[in-house]
Amino acid sequence: MIRRFVGLSTAAVLVAQGMLMLGAQGAHAQALQPLTCLLVPARTSDIGSDRVGIVRFVDVRRADFVEQNEPLVRIDAEIAEADLRVARISIVSLEERLGRSEGLLSRNLISQDEIGALRTDLQLALANEARAQMELERATIRAPFAGYVSDIGVSVGELIGSDPLLRLIEVSTLRAELVYLAGAFGQISVGDTLTVRVDLADAEVAAVVTAIDPFIDATSNAFTVLAEIENDDLALPAGTSCAVVN
Repeated sequence: MIRRFVGLSTAAVLVAQGMLMLGAQGAHAQALQPLTCLLVPARTSDIGSDRVGIVRFVDVRRADFVEQNEPLVRIDAEIAEADLRVARISIVSLEERLGRSEGLLSRNLISQDEIGALRTDLQLALANEARAQMELERATIRAPFAGYVSDIGVSVGELIGSDPLLRLIEVSTLRAELVYLAGAFGQISVGDTLTVRVDLADAEVAAVVTAIDPFIDATSNAFTVLAEIENDDLALPAGTSCAVVN
C-alpha cells in the first residue's frame, strides 16, 4: 500500500508539472499574438507643388495606376513658355553677333572687351533659357513613384497653393503594423518572417520584420512591429486587418 501511495504521488507531481508547462507555453504563445494587425500601403505621398498657379489639366482619376514620372497635374505655364521663347531669340541673336564680331576682331575692328561683353550676354541668355525650361517642366506635376491615385483634391481652373493636389499610394508592397503587449518585447527580431493571415483575401502570406520600436509606450504598455509583405499581384487590399498565425 505504501509503494502504491508513493507512485500515485509521483504521477500527480508529473501531471502538475505538465500542466504548468502547458500553461507557460500557452501564456508565451498568447504574448506573441499582436493586439492589432493592420495592412497599410508601403508608401503614401500627398503630392503638392511649390508653385502658385491655375490648374489647366488633371491627367488622372481616382483609382488610376500611374508609372513613375507620369504626368498627374499640369499648371498654367504661359509665362514660362514666353520666357523660353525670349531666351531662345536672344541666344540666336547673340550667337550671330558674336560670330560677326570675332571676324572683325581678327582685323582689329572691334575690341576684346566688346567680344567679352557679347560672350557674357550669351551666357546670361543661355542661363535664362535653362531657367525658363526648368519652370516649364515644374508646371507639370509628375508621379514620384509608381502607384495608385487614392484621392484627388483639385480640379481644372482652381488656383493652387500649399494644399496637396492628390494622394498617391504604393500597394505592390504592403506594410503590416502589429501592436504587441510589453511581454512580447525581445521575442521578435528584425529579419524574422511571420506568417500573416488575411481573412478578406482568404490567404496566408509571409511578412518580414523590418522595424521594431525600441521602447514600450507607457500609456498602452505596448510596442509596434513593422513587417513588409510582397503584393505584386495586388491580391491583398491595403487597409484590411490581419492576424499572425502561430
